[in-house]
Amino acid sequence: MTEVMVSVRMPKSLLSELKDLSQTEHYLDVSELVRSLTRKHWLQYANPELFELQKLRSDIEQEIRKKSIEKVREEVNKELENIKSQLKKGGLLE
Repeated sequence: MTEVMVSVRMPKSLLSELKDLSQTEHYLDVSELVRSLTRKHWLQYANPELFELQKLRSDIEQEIRKKSIEKVREEVNKELENIKSQLKKGGLLE
Protein backbone atom coordinates (compact mmCIF):
# COMPACT_ATOMS: atom_id res chain seq x y z
CA MET A 1 0.00 0.00 0.00
CA THR A 2 1.37 3.36 -1.00
CA GLU A 3 0.90 6.08 1.53
CA VAL A 4 0.08 9.63 0.52
CA MET A 5 0.25 12.67 2.76
CA VAL A 6 -2.78 14.95 2.68
CA SER A 7 -3.02 18.42 4.14
CA VAL A 8 -6.32 19.39 5.75
CA ARG A 9 -7.39 22.85 6.84
CA MET A 10 -9.67 23.13 9.84
CA PRO A 11 -10.50 25.57 12.61
CA LYS A 12 -8.33 25.43 15.72
CA SER A 13 -11.36 24.53 17.81
CA LEU A 14 -12.01 21.43 15.68
CA LEU A 15 -8.37 20.39 15.92
CA SER A 16 -8.53 20.79 19.68
CA GLU A 17 -11.65 18.58 19.83
CA LEU A 18 -9.97 15.97 17.62
CA LYS A 19 -6.90 15.93 19.87
CA ASP A 20 -9.08 15.43 22.94
CA LEU A 21 -11.09 12.70 21.22
CA SER A 22 -7.96 10.92 20.02
CA GLN A 23 -6.69 10.74 23.61
CA THR A 24 -10.07 9.71 24.99
CA GLU A 25 -10.50 6.97 22.39
CA HIS A 26 -6.86 5.83 22.75
CA TYR A 27 -5.68 6.64 19.24
CA LEU A 28 -1.97 7.15 18.74
CA ASP A 29 -2.49 10.58 17.24
CA VAL A 30 -4.99 12.79 15.44
CA SER A 31 -4.07 11.43 12.01
CA GLU A 32 -5.03 7.90 13.10
CA LEU A 33 -8.38 9.21 14.31
CA VAL A 34 -8.96 11.07 11.04
CA ARG A 35 -8.12 7.92 9.04
CA SER A 36 -10.53 5.89 11.15
CA LEU A 37 -13.33 8.43 10.75
CA THR A 38 -12.68 8.67 7.02
CA ARG A 39 -12.85 4.88 6.59
CA LYS A 40 -16.06 4.70 8.58
CA HIS A 41 -17.79 7.43 6.62
CA TRP A 42 -16.39 6.27 3.30
CA LEU A 43 -17.96 2.85 3.88
CA GLN A 44 -21.21 4.54 4.83
CA TYR A 45 -21.37 6.33 1.47
CA ALA A 46 -19.69 3.70 -0.71
CA ASN A 47 -21.80 0.77 0.49
CA PRO A 48 -24.73 1.92 2.64
CA GLU A 49 -26.26 -1.56 2.98
CA LEU A 50 -23.04 -3.05 4.35
CA PHE A 51 -22.62 -0.09 6.68
CA GLU A 52 -26.14 -0.56 8.06
CA LEU A 53 -25.53 -4.27 8.62
CA GLN A 54 -22.28 -3.57 10.46
CA LYS A 55 -23.96 -0.90 12.58
CA LEU A 56 -26.82 -3.27 13.40
CA ARG A 57 -24.35 -5.98 14.38
CA SER A 58 -22.47 -3.56 16.61
CA ASP A 59 -25.68 -2.37 18.26
CA ILE A 60 -26.79 -5.96 18.92
CA GLU A 61 -23.40 -6.87 20.44
CA GLN A 62 -23.54 -3.79 22.67
CA GLU A 63 -27.07 -4.63 23.84
CA ILE A 64 -26.08 -8.24 24.58
CA ARG A 65 -23.12 -7.06 26.68
CA LYS A 66 -25.37 -4.65 28.54
CA LYS A 67 -27.96 -7.36 29.29
CA SER A 68 -25.32 -9.84 30.43
CA ILE A 69 -23.78 -7.27 32.80
CA GLU A 70 -27.23 -6.56 34.25
CA LYS A 71 -27.85 -10.29 34.71
CA VAL A 72 -24.52 -10.77 36.52
CA ARG A 73 -25.31 -7.82 38.81
CA GLU A 74 -28.70 -9.29 39.64
CA GLU A 75 -27.15 -12.67 40.44
CA VAL A 76 -24.47 -11.09 42.62
CA ASN A 77 -27.08 -9.05 44.52
CA LYS A 78 -29.20 -12.16 44.99
CA GLU A 79 -26.23 -14.12 46.33
CA LEU A 80 -25.30 -11.27 48.68
CA GLU A 81 -28.85 -11.24 50.04
CA ASN A 82 -28.63 -15.01 50.61
CA ILE A 83 -25.36 -14.61 52.50
CA LYS A 84 -26.83 -11.76 54.53
CA SER A 85 -29.87 -13.82 55.52
CA GLN A 86 -27.66 -16.79 56.44
CA LEU A 87 -25.52 -14.56 58.64
CA LYS A 88 -28.64 -13.16 60.32
CA LYS A 89 -29.88 -16.69 61.02
CA GLY A 90 -26.54 -17.59 62.56
CA GLY A 91 -26.70 -14.53 64.82
CA LEU A 92 -23.63 -12.94 63.28
CA LEU A 93 -25.53 -9.85 62.07
CA GLU A 94 -27.87 -7.76 64.12
